[in-house]
Amino acid sequence: MNNIIDLSQAQANQVTLSAPVVLRKTTDGQTKAGEFEITAYTGAVVDRWWGKLAIDVDGIQAKASFPVFREHARDVVVGYSTANRKEDGKFMVSGKFSTVTDAAKEVQALAGEGFPWQASIGVRPLKIMALEHGASATVNGQKMEGPAEVWMESEVFETSFVALGADSNTQVACFSQVNETPAPAGKNRKEQDMEITMSLLESKAPELLAQLRKDAAGEAFKKGEDAGRAAGAADELARIKAVSEQAMAGHEDLAAKLMFDGKTTGPEAAVQILAAEKKSKETALKNLADGGIDPVSQATPADTPEPRKPADPTNADEFASNKDLVEEFGDFETYAAFKQASEKGLVRILTGKKGA
Repeated sequence: MNNIIDLSQAQANQVTLSAPVVLRKTTDGQTKAGEFEITAYTGAVVDRWWGKLAIDVDGIQAKASFPVFREHARDVVVGYSTANRKEDGKFMVSGKFSTVTDAAKEVQALAGEGFPWQASIGVRPLKIMALEHGASATVNGQKMEGPAEVWMESEVFETSFVALGADSNTQVACFSQVNETPAPAGKNRKEQDMEITMSLLESKAPELLAQLRKDAAGEAFKKGEDAGRAAGAADELARIKAVSEQAMAGHEDLAAKLMFDGKTTGPEAAVQILAAEKKSKETALKNLADGGIDPVSQATPADTPEPRKPADPTNADEFASNKDLVEEFGDFETYAAFKQASEKGLVRILTGKKGA
């Protein structure tokens, strides 16, 4: 069965479409200064841990002009989009670099050296169709089998230049861990990858980033120098990516620490992160138990004794023979004063019985 579902029931409420960036060319083949073009989405069906995901290209919408950042940092502006179009089942975005920001100048300078920038296009759903197990649908000319989600209508709201993105084929990556239903234990954990961004490498592994930039520009290989160092940098990057694939929501700091300690492997990180998750759950359960409140017993009407009705002794001897009155008033004089006040209407005896 195919069902249109509420956005709150979606397995993901934001994703990024990662694709290579192409600098615009003039008719004579020269780079057109200050412009770029991105094949944002090829219409491909993507496997997620919970099933398949496809975005209907015909349903994609975007403003002609939306911001272009670096590494999704909203205060680091690279430029803006100028147009978008749908061509041969693909979604294309064109844009211009800013002429005033340092980020735009650095991105263009690195591109001129041969750095392989990637684009990361932020997309959110507006209308979702869920395919149950056994159901099917045709999207972008491709048949999909459930379980799956089809984003029938969606919106592109920003683009970023990223240092580490997809390969030559467009990919869909999780925009943020909080925006996609996490995979339960035993499922494919690769869908919970921690994104390795330029800012993360700059703060945690500046030497590795410098080597990657050098390799990307081809300097080390052109000169035949430091081949072993380049291989070592590639191995370290592979180790970092393997550790990042073990990241779990709530344990990002631990994952980042293991990524850049220079020694922890992917399997070793998985053991430590799962242990931290187990401890976190045990602590939460203990806190819940410690904070419990014992039930308070309440007296039932049957537990409430009927009020005593005193006899009516007329002298000290009769009073002394009534243990209840002696216990209540102590002596005959006090009782006599009570009776006198009662007869004058100055005392009212209250009971729990209606009408008494």
